[in-house]
Amino acid sequence: MAEAIVYYDPGADITCQHTAGAPGGRCVGVPAGRNPGGPSGISDTGDGLLIVTAPLAAGAVFGVTSHDVAAGGRVNVIRAPKVVAIEASAAISIGALVATGTDGRVATAATGNTVVGRALTVGAAGAFCAVDMGDRGPSLAP
Repeated sequence: MAEAIVYYDPGADITCQHTAGAPGGRCVGVPAGRNPGGPSGISDTGDGLLIVTAPLAAGAVFGVTSHDVAAGGRVNVIRAPKVVAIEASAAISIGALVATGTDGRVATAATGNTVVGRALTVGAAGAFCAVDMGDRGPSLAP
């Protein structure tokens, strides 16, 4: 008899390996691969961690780094639906839909950008902005 196994629960943080390293509070892109082994890390062949790096500009986001991580290091990736502090790359107004740059920081989404979430506080370049990752509005900014 076949059985379904839950790998991850919605909104649960996921430990990943970051290829390039990043400060905490930066977005990461959709995983590029997975280390050998099972997702729970119970394996003789490897830890099974998803491999992440900085996202493409205005691209899809997997989550946000919970703390600073060195290249090749492990980091908890905070996943939607959550409100999380993300570093801004430019001024952001409360209520604005935000997208990400190649460095993982967020700014107000432009038309056609993939939306990360909605700003719940104002943001300024280099400061942190509270982003509701559960409120992505349209999948692409209008």
